[in-house]
Amino acid sequence: MARQKSGDKENVIRRAVVAEVAAVGSTAVSVNNVAKRSGLAVGTLYRYFENKDALLRATYLAVKSEIHQMMILAARDQNTSKTKIRAMWFGLLEYAHQQPHDFIFAEVILNAVLLTDEERALVQSMSDEASAIVAGAVVDGTIRAGSAGAINTLLIAPALQIGRQSALSGRPLDLDHAEEVFALCWRAVST
Repeated sequence: MARQKSGDKENVIRRAVVAEVAAVGSTAVSVNNVAKRSGLAVGTLYRYFENKDALLRATYLAVKSEIHQMMILAARDQNTSKTKIRAMWFGLLEYAHQQPHDFIFAEVILNAVLLTDEERALVQSMSDEASAIVAGAVVDGTIRAGSAGAINTLLIAPALQIGRQSALSGRPLDLDHAEEVFALCWRAVST
């Protein structure tokens, strides 16, 4: 395999890590196999990452950041609490549809990799930003009062399930089904 140009190494490594996890699972990933998949020398990967765990964590954080960005950017274009939350919900589903392997990778790695304190803080800040939108909906009376954790679970768990089903099946997202599920979730939390 030809060596990659230096400008696209980060993306090439990420794609190789995602493909390797899809092929062998998170525990059987090896830096050598990621290097083979990426067309890069093993030493090049070690210049970027201290070890396999650092490689997996960095890839997870990149994917998690992309998912978060898609959700938050979708919400920023909206005017009401309901439309912001709906946009985030469907932004997550859109990511699962556009990047199914990355979406599944994030789901698999979430429970397999131990993040550093700094990385956990970064993930928590992403969660806090999304939760602030939901908290704003409680404050403005759009969503009934309740713990942020409970409300977030009621809203996000079905979206993750639909995204996972779409990503694993390889079929396009069933928008009618997604709309129906969102409407039911919304009725459960809205005032």
